[in-house]
Amino acid sequence: MGKPLRVLLVEDSKDDAELLLRALARDGYEPVCSRVETAPAMRSALADGEWDVVLSDYHMPRFSADLALEILRESGRDLPFIILSGVVRAEDVVLLLKSGAHDFLNKDSLARLVPAIEREMREADTRRRRRSAEHLVRLLSVAVEQSPVSVAVTDREGRISYVNPKFEQVSGYSLAEIEGKLFTFLASEQVGEQMLRTLWSTIESGREWRGEFCNRRKDGQIFWEYATVAPLKDQAGALSHFVVVKEDITTRRAYEEKLLRQANYDEVTTLPNRLLMLDRLQQSIVLAHRYARQTAVLHVDLDRFKTVNDIFGHGAGDELLRVAAERLTGSVHEADTVARVGGDEFVIILPGVSSGRAAEKVAHRVLEAFGKPFQIHDQEMFVTASLGITLAPTDGDNPQVLLRNADLAMGQAKEHGRNQFRFFTSGINQRVQERLQIETALRGALGRGELLIHYQPIVALDSGRVKAIEALLRWQRADGELLPPAQFIPIAEDTGLIVPIGEWVLASVCAELRRLDAFGDHALRVAVNVSPRQMRTGDFVTVVERVLTETGLDPARLELELTESILMDASSDSVHTFQRLNDLGVRLSIDDFGTGYSSLSYLQRYPFDTLKIDRSFICEVESNAHSTRLVETIIAMAHGLELEVIAEGVETVAQMNMIRDRDCDLAQGYHISRPVSSERLEAYLLEKSGE
Repeated sequence: MGKPLRVLLVEDSKDDAELLLRALARDGYEPVCSRVETAPAMRSALADGEWDVVLSDYHMPRFSADLALEILRESGRDLPFIILSGVVRAEDVVLLLKSGAHDFLNKDSLARLVPAIEREMREADTRRRRRSAEHLVRLLSVAVEQSPVSVAVTDREGRISYVNPKFEQVSGYSLAEIEGKLFTFLASEQVGEQMLRTLWSTIESGREWRGEFCNRRKDGQIFWEYATVAPLKDQAGALSHFVVVKEDITTRRAYEEKLLRQANYDEVTTLPNRLLMLDRLQQSIVLAHRYARQTAVLHVDLDRFKTVNDIFGHGAGDELLRVAAERLTGSVHEADTVARVGGDEFVIILPGVSSGRAAEKVAHRVLEAFGKPFQIHDQEMFVTASLGITLAPTDGDNPQVLLRNADLAMGQAKEHGRNQFRFFTSGINQRVQERLQIETALRGALGRGELLIHYQPIVALDSGRVKAIEALLRWQRADGELLPPAQFIPIAEDTGLIVPIGEWVLASVCAELRRLDAFGDHALRVAVNVSPRQMRTGDFVTVVERVLTETGLDPARLELELTESILMDASSDSVHTFQRLNDLGVRLSIDDFGTGYSSLSYLQRYPFDTLKIDRSFICEVESNAHSTRLVETIIAMAHGLELEVIAEGVETVAQMNMIRDRDCDLAQGYHISRPVSSERLEAYLLEKSGE
């Protein structure tokens, strides 16, 4: 049989109440519980019943923890009061602890519930004994001697005439050393003059004073006490002595300070976090207006930080962040703020600057600091930084706007090669707005029928016959403007719209190829570009399989073109995806070969059928002998691996002759045909079939 426990539960959720009771039962208790969720119900329960502990939810529709705590105080009952909640601000918890709550627990961490209850029940029992001792201290000196709290008796002027052993133990002073001193002699420099004046005016008027003192022991150590100073009167009713009763609350104060620190500072770097940074930024903006100065905001992002985490682990990543924080702090003045706002992002606030020149100097110091290698876990790493700078009030006086501006400018620095800084300009904002407009319009483009597919023929160099066509996406907006892929494909990729668009393209081109079978060439292939975002969706292979089934297209006539960025992902999932596509019979082509992180290991690891030489090499073969030799090498290497080779971007007769002489298999480009609509493709194929 479990230990009895009388629980007054302030809770509006029956489910949460049931979970609490189960947790108590699991730990050997047999709880007797009364659940209340209104102030009247709690008053009634306190008046009618005996309880061991009060457990209170933080916030309820008709009640709250702070009101429940007030009702408990009004009742005069000294019961452990423990707050249980899911989400609550640290500042609110600290206020409730100061008001008399004994502990705070998260509802998701009920493993601490029973230890907390047992501890607070012990503490409550201690408090009851302590109050009894404090009551008897005025009557019985022996009780004072045994008191677990510090006790001092002073004369009418507040000079010490007696202290109990606990006082001597806590302070480190003997009665002989401090007799005749004011009882406030332990107060440290943190105790203000105003507080002392209030204390004296209160007790000299015959009233009791309560409050917290930051004191200093004889050995110089700082500690906190909660003190009660009560006046004593003689038989005539005149003030004769003061009794000082003090309790060491150093542990509780440390807990409160820890909560406040967690709410305002980053745990890894100890820098101010986003919350504190926003507060300081707002203050800086106000001061900038008041003194006609400027505030500079710098958004700092570490370049390729994710690579460090992926390769060396999060422990190395955290150490890198700490060293980066030190370098950033060393690049600014003491009055400036360096904050970590998330991940590998930092914000620097420079208050009271006269111009952007001061921010530029700091940016140069940061870049110089990050130019030195980082020594992390015996490993030398080079991690640079990209910075965006904005000024208040020139670029705005709202903290969120300024942070957005600095972030946009930082993005420009990354786009221009990283390891540099950029100031926010109206042009950056305009480009962002234009991108947003394109993104908004793109979301409905497919449904409005504005997306088109053009086709570019690919011919065999030995016969001149059309062997394949490449499907190329176009967007013709409602106003007739034809947007090139470079303006909207990256946006579709970033937003994920490329997934439904890519599925539509795949279904459309497979159906189109089946329709073109009417022209008699049932061996014609179609090449479709596939984005990294599409490949990362778990059902991409299923989509391909379904489209092939629905259209009845021979899988060998579908060729998926993959860029080298997709191939950089060497995970088992990606390898499995490529293998499944190969098992379907679909052809795989590596596009733009030679422009990225080209590696022969890609060609060995993945089941490719075709290699496409990027147009940047083909366009230089007439003027650059090195490009010609490079093209020759790529063709020979591909043939050695039994890969078909396509040269893209062929625009002149000379280029055509060069690649034909080097035994290239296929070619596409403006010299052969520009991308054309489906209707014009029919005419092109008819013309070629008649030659």
